[in-house]
Amino acid sequence: MFRLERYDNSGKRVMLVPVEMRGIGFEGSIHDGDWARVSGRIRAGTLHAKRLHNVTTGADVRATRTPKWQLILASVFICIVVAIILLGWIGIFAGEPAGPPDDWPPEDFP
Repeated sequence: MFRLERYDNSGKRVMLVPVEMRGIGFEGSIHDGDWARVSGRIRAGTLHAKRLHNVTTGADVRATRTPKWQLILASVFICIVVAIILLGWIGIFAGEPAGPPDDWPPEDFP
């Protein structure tokens, strides 16, 4: 989260705008004193932006997210673990009762 200073056409500061960019990381950079062009939605007085353009350096700054293939791989792994746990529970509660077989002890047992 950071704040941008907004100026009017005469160069006078009009207001401070809080900006929030969410992600696991960021590509690009912005520093104090850089001019930036930001777009997004304002919610509860905060501008929520997914990207901005640093006019001073020409860099585009954007929030990075978890790649879709990693989300799919994690979902498949979780499904496999849940299936193994469920099969274990079904085996415990719906399987053969534990204990010796009905013909135990054998008649020729000493």
